[in-house]
Amino acid sequence: MTHLEELEQLLTTEREQDIVPFLQRLTPEEKKALRPGLTKLAAYYSAFVSPSPNTYTSRMTVPQARMLAVATFVCYDKAAFQRTNFHFTLFRERLLDNIISWYMPGWFNEWVQEMAEKEALPGDLDYWQLLELQAKEVLTLTPAMVVSRLPMAINGKHRLYEPARLFEFPATLSEHFWYLFEYPSNIHFSDNWTNSKKTGDTEPNWKGFILQYTGDGTIDRMRVLEECLQAVNRNFNKLQVGWFVDMLTLLKPSRAELEQLQPLLLQALNSPQSKAVNTALGYLKALAGDKQFNHQALLDHLPQVMATDKKNIITTALQILEKAAKTHPEIKQRACLELCAAFLSKDEDLQAKAAKLILQWADKHDVALREQLSQYSSSMLASTRSSLKDLLEEEQADVLPADPEVTARLPLIGDHNRIVTEDLVFFASQVFENNATWHFDLLPAMLLAAQDNITTETLLQLEPALQRAATVLKRPSGNMGLLDMTLAVFFLNYGKWMADNDAAYTARLNEVKQSQHWWRGRHEMPELEHWKTSRTESAVYAPHRKLLILALKKIREKDPLPLLSTPTHEPGWIAPEVLAQRLAMYQSAGVSPDSLDLQVAIARCARQDTGVALALVDKWPAGEYRQLLTFLLDAAAMPQGPFTLEDAWMQAGLTKAPQAIYEAFADFSYNRLPVSLLNGGFAWTTGGKPYLAYGKYNPEKRDYERYMSEELVMDITFPEGEILKGKSPLLQEYMNGVGEYFSVSISDVARLLLLTPNHPDVLLARVMKSCQRSSGFYEVNETGIVLNTLKTLHSLDIPPSEMMYLCIALSMLHADKTVKAYAAEYWSSRIPDHISSEKLGGTVGMQQRVGWAPMKRFTDLITTQTQISRQQNEALETLLTACLAVFSETPVKDLKKLLEVYGEVLAINNSRISNAAVIQLLTAWQGSSAVKKAVQQLLKRVVQA
Repeated sequence: MTHLEELEQLLTTEREQDIVPFLQRLTPEEKKALRPGLTKLAAYYSAFVSPSPNTYTSRMTVPQARMLAVATFVCYDKAAFQRTNFHFTLFRERLLDNIISWYMPGWFNEWVQEMAEKEALPGDLDYWQLLELQAKEVLTLTPAMVVSRLPMAINGKHRLYEPARLFEFPATLSEHFWYLFEYPSNIHFSDNWTNSKKTGDTEPNWKGFILQYTGDGTIDRMRVLEECLQAVNRNFNKLQVGWFVDMLTLLKPSRAELEQLQPLLLQALNSPQSKAVNTALGYLKALAGDKQFNHQALLDHLPQVMATDKKNIITTALQILEKAAKTHPEIKQRACLELCAAFLSKDEDLQAKAAKLILQWADKHDVALREQLSQYSSSMLASTRSSLKDLLEEEQADVLPADPEVTARLPLIGDHNRIVTEDLVFFASQVFENNATWHFDLLPAMLLAAQDNITTETLLQLEPALQRAATVLKRPSGNMGLLDMTLAVFFLNYGKWMADNDAAYTARLNEVKQSQHWWRGRHEMPELEHWKTSRTESAVYAPHRKLLILALKKIREKDPLPLLSTPTHEPGWIAPEVLAQRLAMYQSAGVSPDSLDLQVAIARCARQDTGVALALVDKWPAGEYRQLLTFLLDAAAMPQGPFTLEDAWMQAGLTKAPQAIYEAFADFSYNRLPVSLLNGGFAWTTGGKPYLAYGKYNPEKRDYERYMSEELVMDITFPEGEILKGKSPLLQEYMNGVGEYFSVSISDVARLLLLTPNHPDVLLARVMKSCQRSSGFYEVNETGIVLNTLKTLHSLDIPPSEMMYLCIALSMLHADKTVKAYAAEYWSSRIPDHISSEKLGGTVGMQQRVGWAPMKRFTDLITTQTQISRQQNEALETLLTACLAVFSETPVKDLKKLLEVYGEVLAINNSRISNAAVIQLLTAWQGSSAVKKAVQQLLKRVVQA
């Protein structure tokens, strides 16, 4: 019996007790010879099987897993063992103890250290095992190893608090404990790991441990205080820094200790975490009045503190300055200069406080101060500029930014966004890097156009791109979408077809020895015609796949006619004259174009400057295609039969005027569908919606308690309709097929929207329904989809529709700052003539009248948009007036801040309130104490009848 057969028998019979004796008998040469067979056995037992319907499990049993873990550890080298998953099993149930006495590979120490650096240590390798391995001189402990396991060591079995364990090894508290302050760890999660309950004043966690043993002198209290402060500048994450700040606060440093810690408290002001800065300022405030207070060091750190734009931090800093100035009046001159940074904040109270201190301390003849104030005047609120008018230069007192120079708006398509066809080989090499949305469309078009010029040498030059496609299909990266995988399948099918029809190319491919080469996997390669992104693929992905199938069919049949739908201009437009030229080629050849290809081409047609295209169409012989293109391109043209191409006519109508109803289309089969499913004119409301919420877990019922609650949602109503049932479904029917849970990848959403760039409302509504229904939807996936949607809308430069106004309004209220910034840029880049600020403001108001999102999100965004230009200030006033006009007489939460911002915009514009709805609401809101002061200020600006 060979060694491999013996091992196989041991595994089959699960004789775990015999695996170590078997391995001990093997010589190094025999272990090496066993590796190939062991690899096959490991793959066999690791494979997943289905013992019953809808259940999947690994073939190996627990004893077999342990046996294979020992065998691979003993026989493999480091690289081979790393590629297995058995290193997780190796540290379970002290399995390594059975090996360490007779075998330990030279790479073990390096391997464990590398796992620690990558934060990938197996979960069963605990702190105490690390200490034992070090004691046996097979492992050298590193700080990364220690801090990855020490936080859990404070708990014993069943996660019960056992602090006595930390005194068993002297190194634990004399050395390893201090690593927790110096290196990144998960100490901030440790408070949640214990199952022990609090006894007396001691918390059963690290904080309680530190409090107890610094209190009795076992642990150096001052060193802990110092280390907590030093930790806030050690590039830890927000949660870990927060934990050390909480620890510092729990220790309650005395005044004497604070005096000793003053240098570290000042250094803490440089921390990137606002919690650390705020806490340090709180302690410095207690010391600010002392004669020994280092006020010069405070002034040195002040610029960074003032730049945080956090109201509580800046407020405390102002209080410290005010207190320090009483003891150290010599700081007043420099303090005035530093106080100017407070004017970058749009908070009225902060600006008023800073202005008050400057007026108290300033030398009116201080030239440096006057220059400093002039630099900040554009960010000052109107009330601040008024109070500081004596210190501001005359020309700066009422400064308003000038309007930007008016530049001619670029046309929808032109040389600025023309897609330039590159060399095929070069283009194919970058097509899977997700650099541009139109790469998906251009690859099949270029392969189709070049089919007569493809040689064996060209195919060999395409090899890197084909290999990249194989990688994308097998191991797609995080920025890849399902469409990238579909394109990869298309390209690989293309490569296989070309190889099957080029003997020289096939011969070269057969010489390839690389095991992962795409040609080696050709027999398992999915056929494009039967490929789906998943078993439950959403219909929205079908158009792109069908167009690729069409392109591959044309290549196989050596069809020279181009695809109609390939964009000619970024991001997804087709020049009307090019569409006319392509369609003329089909007419000359007597070939009917593919239904979907024609629909997408119509939907992508840029209906601007269509004169050249219409001149071409006028030369066509009379017929349906001539009537169709004339209707699409001529704004005044009406549809004229015959109507054999119902899908194309409907698409032309939806592209030209989506809200129009054409009597000529009355008998079309598509009229069975609700019109909003085709033109995107969906009804929406924002308000409370009841739902059955989950309460606390009830152990007796073994279930969670349920109760009725209400959530604020923006709800879009989609009517029922039998989509995709006809012979030639409309493109919009596919756009409605996104699945129950909007199964669309982040990187795919732009390419899907660009199927209908003239009017993306149908899919846009589905995006909002899924990703912007609640203001609390800001997970990575939803935020990524919304951001890519905004980028796409911004790139289209089409008149905003109802759905687009809603999307921009919701995005202005998003929790993600980047999303809000893109929404603001969309608005500001289109004022005054290409967007209605009144319409947008009213849409925002419909959300905020019920408090759909925290008001602070909106007011913070608006304050960043003031004082950019006079034109934008006026648009802001229109937007805010329309927003407030749709509110109710019951004040919503944080309305005060919105009214203050509105008042500031009015002051900047020197405007008065004339909107009757707003005046009526302000009168009604006077009775609310929360907003009374802000309302009274606004009522002073009401136009008197």
